Amino acid sequence: MQPIAQATAILLAGASLGWIMLFSFVLSPVAFKTFDQGRAERLVKHVMNAGHGILGLIALASAVAALLAGAMAGAAVAAVAGLFAFMCKFALAPREDQPLKGHRVLKTARIVASGLTACIMPVLIASIVLTLLKI
Repeated sequence: MQPIAQATAILLAGASLGWIMLFSFVLSPVAFKTFDQGRAERLVKHVMNAGHGILGLIALASAVAALLAGAMAGAAVAAVAGLFAFMCKFALAPREDQPLKGHRVLKTARIVASGLTACIMPVLIASIVLTLLKI
């Protein structure tokens, strides 16, 4: 059971890693280079709202699988990656509501959010290494 759980944890963390690389290094830059500013912002916002929740669930499932494999530290780090993905969705993703005071800078909001999504990558790599080592 433990080898299957370990392989599942690594597979799920790798899938999360692939999604982050696709979103941060392919989709966002290509959208902002190809489309006009408004269309690119809408596309990136839609993908963030649709995909980051699933990304968080996949990372949390990787944490559960790592826990079943006996890699406690790998599970904890994967859970942190999952929670960070949810934070990107709910806190860092550009929002539609109006701020209480002042104004929001929307031109860079989606670029910053996709860049911060890329910061999850080292956490997932650490989770994979810790799960491989069963730590």
